[in-house]
Amino acid sequence: MVNGKRLEKYHIQTDLAVIQESQKVNMQVQQANTKGLEHKTTRPLFNMFHLHFWMVFCFVPNGWCNSSVSGPHRDPVSWFQAAGDYILGGLFPLYSTDVNWNNETKSESRECERFQLDGFHWLQAMKFAIEEINNSSTLLPGVTLGYTIQNTCLKSSVAMQSAISFLAPKNGNRFELKCDYTDYSTRVLAILGPSNSELSRVIARLFSFLLIPQISYAASSTLFSDRMSFPSFYRMIPTDEVQAAAMVSIVETFQWNWMAVIGTDNMYGRRGIEHFTNLASKSGICIAYEELIPLNLPGSELQRKMVSVINNIVYSRVNVTAVFADEEYAKTLMTIILEQNVTGKVWIASEAWITSKIVARSPNISSIGTILGVAIKSSYIPGFKYYTALAHSHLKSQKCRSDHKSLEEEECKEQSVSEGAAIVEDMQRISFNIYSAVYAVAHALHHLLRCDIGICTRRTVYPWQLLKEIPQVNFTLHSTAIFFDKHGNPPTGYDILNWQWKSGNPTPEFRLVGEYRAQHKDLLINTSLIKWNTLQNKIPGSNCSTSCGPGQIKLVKGYHSCCYKCADCPAGTFQSDDNQCLPCLKNEWSLSKSVECQKKTIEFLQWTDTLAILLASLTAVGLFIIAAITGIFIINLNTPMVQLAGGTTCLVMLISMAISCCSLYCFMEKPNWLLCTIRQPIFSISLTGCLSPMLVKSFQIVVCAVWLSTSPPSVFANYNISVTAIVMECDEGLVTGFGLLLVYNGLLALACFLCTFMVQSSAKTYNLARHITFAMLIYLMAWVFFIPAYTTAKGKFVSSIQLFASLVSVYGIITAYFLPKCYIILLKPEFNSQSYCQSPMNNPPPTTE
Repeated sequence: MVNGKRLEKYHIQTDLAVIQESQKVNMQVQQANTKGLEHKTTRPLFNMFHLHFWMVFCFVPNGWCNSSVSGPHRDPVSWFQAAGDYILGGLFPLYSTDVNWNNETKSESRECERFQLDGFHWLQAMKFAIEEINNSSTLLPGVTLGYTIQNTCLKSSVAMQSAISFLAPKNGNRFELKCDYTDYSTRVLAILGPSNSELSRVIARLFSFLLIPQISYAASSTLFSDRMSFPSFYRMIPTDEVQAAAMVSIVETFQWNWMAVIGTDNMYGRRGIEHFTNLASKSGICIAYEELIPLNLPGSELQRKMVSVINNIVYSRVNVTAVFADEEYAKTLMTIILEQNVTGKVWIASEAWITSKIVARSPNISSIGTILGVAIKSSYIPGFKYYTALAHSHLKSQKCRSDHKSLEEEECKEQSVSEGAAIVEDMQRISFNIYSAVYAVAHALHHLLRCDIGICTRRTVYPWQLLKEIPQVNFTLHSTAIFFDKHGNPPTGYDILNWQWKSGNPTPEFRLVGEYRAQHKDLLINTSLIKWNTLQNKIPGSNCSTSCGPGQIKLVKGYHSCCYKCADCPAGTFQSDDNQCLPCLKNEWSLSKSVECQKKTIEFLQWTDTLAILLASLTAVGLFIIAAITGIFIINLNTPMVQLAGGTTCLVMLISMAISCCSLYCFMEKPNWLLCTIRQPIFSISLTGCLSPMLVKSFQIVVCAVWLSTSPPSVFANYNISVTAIVMECDEGLVTGFGLLLVYNGLLALACFLCTFMVQSSAKTYNLARHITFAMLIYLMAWVFFIPAYTTAKGKFVSSIQLFASLVSVYGIITAYFLPKCYIILLKPEFNSQSYCQSPMNNPPPTTE
């Protein structure tokens, strides 16, 4: 561990003094160049400060390379260097420039003079980790790590030259071309950095060629997951695909499906948009507007382009926009949004600017709406906050003195320490990536040197040997698991942050509201912690069309699947998904706008139905009457009235009617094969026995036999009568057979009616013909009305129509034919005489006076 605050203060003062001295020398070199002096003759050397190690900060002039690798290298901060048994290389953006190098046509001096505070803090993370490891008794005991740190200037040409400097051998400054680099020891054993995917893409193939382990702390492009192209590349940050998945999960959580996505026209922006749109389409999210912001445009053209982008977002009627941009372009975008007075929208920020203080300090930025985003997961590094805050305080103190501000020096220092603590808090995320990357290399080297026995075996280690150990690294660092998957990616996910403004503070705080777990591919978010910057803190909506209700399907309008109108599923169907209504099964039913079908109930004429009870009661009464009449006729069988009615033939008629009544009960039960088969023949034959007891029944028996043998009745489940029920019926089979039975009985009744209609009788004798006429008339009327009613009726009450017609027929015969005779037998016995009961043909015609 670092030995005390005083030691830390002196150490950081040393770094800053070196930087300041370097800047002075650089100015001298530039002045010499303007006077036409030969640049090669100037090679300034600086004093070396010994703390725990030797630090040398030197300017390397043009010409340090041999002819094999040439090119100017005039970065004002060439490198930081510390001695050690094994050297690690670091690539950090210590300085940057506003010069547009894309327009250059020749190699010339390039000035990197804008100091990058974040790069300075990231540098401290690497040094801090190395100091911890060098003072550890368990990790790499007896072995020290050194480092060489180069500036990238956030430009690919400078990053390439810095990378080439790492390829020189340990004891030389020339990178030699060879056919076999197996036994070639480079100046560094492994490299950390650079800070973004663009720079990594430029130099990663160079390191992969020599199989030098490269661990990036902030390059997220999925391009580097290709192990064939980048076998030595590893990283401590999740990929762009994981970032896009986290952002899509946020959109899904709040059920937004109509949004825009924009990004800078570089690898970071293009890959981010590509992954986001692919994942969004799989989740049913429509991208209404997509745009890339060109880089390196002049100020006026960039502003016009930004204005066009914002206008298109407003025109697209989206309330949610995902932004994949570096903080510089994100700040410009936010400025244009404020100028265009666009408010109340949701901006989903990528990790490149979600924790940017530069963007967050934009004036009145809280008016643009809600800012949610994904950030690199933050982990705590014990002691590092003070270590780096102190470095910032010294840096700020130097600025206070140089600016001759009115604040006293001590007051300025106090202010700078507090500012430094806040900045360290924001930079802790990347810093932990750097910190853990150093430990990953140390653990790989620890295993390679067989340090587990308590002391390391010092020997020459080639980069490719260390590369074989890095995939096996698996350890826990301050409660965080550190390892790499088969693609060289870490298992970590992202934190979900929300910008929240407290009263009176124009700068937001970055509130942690959830996390995305990459290994489980799920989002854990506490929506109650989010401040939406809307009235009543209401969640904004962003949908092309309102959601359809239950039982409705989406009919897409136009190109986007998220723009649609809603249509009700018709009756008899149900909503299977958003776009389809499926028909119910034949034993199911549904109403309009149904999401499922209901089972149909089974219906038939049951004993518990009111109509069935009525008909059964009438049938029972009819049977009782028939039984009574039968008893009366048996007792008075030899009387003239019974003999006139037919004698024993009447008993046959009564028994037939009783059987006919009993057959009616077959219509009052759930249809089955037996009931459907026997009920019509029994009813018809028994009724015929009543109508023509004296006739031969052979014809009707033949009709029944043919009907039952060719097309017998059967049980029939009728699904078409009711929407909600299945009506169980008896299918009478061949209509001709059933019709012949009815027609036969009808013809018998008609013949009886015609034969007795014209017969006249004396008033002094019993008129048997008239009673037969009335009975047949009732019978014929009942069955005449039965035919249209039976053919048009539907449902379980079809059987009741035949029951009713049958009962009317039976009661008609009983009432018109048998009851008058019973009346005479029981109540008028004086008329039960031979003279009164003469046949009409034997009665003399009435006399007329």
